[in-house]
Amino acid sequence: MTDGFKIIAHRGASASRPENTLSSFECALEQGAREIELDVRFSSDEEIVVFHDDQLDKKTALTGRVRHYPVQVLEQVDLLPWFQGKSGREPSQSLEEKADTCIPTLKKVFQKFENSVHYHIELKGWDDRLPLLTLRVIDAFELQEHVTLTSFSKRPLVEIRKLNSEIPITFLLRDASDAITSHEFRPELEGLTLSEIHDYWLQMAANEGFQWVGIRSRDATPESIQTAKALGLEIRGWGVRQADEIDEMMSMGMIGATVDWPGLALKRLRDRLEHQETK
Repeated sequence: MTDGFKIIAHRGASASRPENTLSSFECALEQGAREIELDVRFSSDEEIVVFHDDQLDKKTALTGRVRHYPVQVLEQVDLLPWFQGKSGREPSQSLEEKADTCIPTLKKVFQKFENSVHYHIELKGWDDRLPLLTLRVIDAFELQEHVTLTSFSKRPLVEIRKLNSEIPITFLLRDASDAITSHEFRPELEGLTLSEIHDYWLQMAANEGFQWVGIRSRDATPESIQTAKALGLEIRGWGVRQADEIDEMMSMGMIGATVDWPGLALKRLRDRLEHQETK
């Protein structure tokens, strides 16, 4: 029981395992999560791979863009050394089998977890065919009822809605600094306050038939939650850094959050419910 508040494992249990890998998603399920967030983009041969960054340099031994390598190469790229260096872990042979910490394809994620989890799939990059081919993979695995599609960009989500009128969509709102400099929504955002920018985006999401919006937790206000609900939208949070933020998000009326530590977040919800029941 989590009182209806959704805990979404951000790139899997990314505080415990290399993000966006089979290992990370498996760990999220072991911690009790039933919803996972993952990022998808194209390889050079237009296979859909699960990786967040546009560039490979920071997290792998390769250099350059993901889009410049074929899937056969990307599937051999191990994120474990980067994760061990980032987290301060002692280098080891592997946390699990090597393949589980490499870049997977979306097909392999679906093959492994099937309908045991709800997938929040964030479309990355500006490839015009990515929305269509992502929907084709979802259809091939008959997972339409187990997927929500998300993006910080309006364009791919509008394309998704044209192609599929029913699949749930979450429009992700940029953080405070990124919102002001966003090129996609200029000149519409020129001179607006952050609150006014959020109001503009919420109205846009409602007009386009999206169901959810995602907002950085520290930028959320009771007023933005109220505006969203009046427009028929629900708000979930992203960028959650501490477990005590969850209590505040729930108090404001948000319905979910993406977190790197789903086990800890789920425990927080259980403790909250137990406290309420003992009052």
